[in-house]
Amino acid sequence: MIRSVAPSDLWSLRRKPRNQVLLYTDGLLAQTHRPAWFALRCLLRGNGRDMSTLVYQDQGSAAVVQAQGRSGRPEQDIVYIASLGGQAPQYLGDREAWFQLLARLVENAGYHHVQRLYAAVPEGHSEVREIFRQLGFQTYSHNTILHLSGPDWDQGTTLAPMRIQGRRDHWAVHKLYGATTPHPVQQAEVRNARSWALPLARHWTALRRVAWVLGPDDDLVSYLHCSSGPAGHVFTLLIRPDARESVVDVLRFGLAQLSDTRPAYLMLREYQSEFLAPAQDLGFQPIGEQALLVKNTVVPARRSLLVPALEPGLEPRVPAPRISTPREDPQSYVRPTGSHH
Repeated sequence: MIRSVAPSDLWSLRRKPRNQVLLYTDGLLAQTHRPAWFALRCLLRGNGRDMSTLVYQDQGSAAVVQAQGRSGRPEQDIVYIASLGGQAPQYLGDREAWFQLLARLVENAGYHHVQRLYAAVPEGHSEVREIFRQLGFQTYSHNTILHLSGPDWDQGTTLAPMRIQGRRDHWAVHKLYGATTPHPVQQAEVRNARSWALPLARHWTALRRVAWVLGPDDDLVSYLHCSSGPAGHVFTLLIRPDARESVVDVLRFGLAQLSDTRPAYLMLREYQSEFLAPAQDLGFQPIGEQALLVKNTVVPARRSLLVPALEPGLEPRVPAPRISTPREDPQSYVRPTGSHH
């Protein structure tokens, strides 16, 4: 049986799961995901566009899936899948239970007018990725997560003269995104100028977001975004192709804004692999790979048919120059040895 979370599930969610997969977004990496606390908020507010927790229960076995809404967007990130308690003799198995849970989540998303579902599946979870594939999710890129843990081989002192992002910069950031992002990725993410606005802080979360830009108002050179939470700081960036040599100064600027000792992370897409070596020179080391998946849902229409949630022209985007399409399989990133002594 699949149902919404109930008060009786909260205790089970506080205990160690039998099997779990965390699908890290930048926000999830910055603050530790607490399934029981997340489920409590779903219980109080109800499953909907902002958040959702579904539970599969079969005798003494249970499984759960959780999805977090994106602020101001008709989208959700699937962030947590787990199996709870013992495994009853009649239990279908984790794979089948997770498949049924995710299928119901996709169905519910359409009724709550969620147009797109995203999942960042970690490397090594091929069975989980296969479940998503069978449900119609498509891979549109790959992500490398780096942790600031090594020595600063660069040992430079220059900082990029960046300024805090303002409201007037939204369109310029979107232009920069269009010029640096492959077209298939743009189609999957369906961003517009408004999507670059920084969300207001919510009282129930410790997550804070800030961004900086470099360059003239209408022709930005680089963009640096930081999500900060109790578990660390997570950077993402955009840099114009003709200014790629500034990546070290941009990252060093971001690190200089941190006033505590919480861990620092950097997320790089596969089409940003040229930034990997400079980031390693600053001490960032790869700790994981992710396959980025997306599924377009359908939403109920007033007429008798279901219409695709993603229709041409609903959300404008800036055409990007031709950039090679991301590969289906993640590429291995290995830093050349012997480059520093």
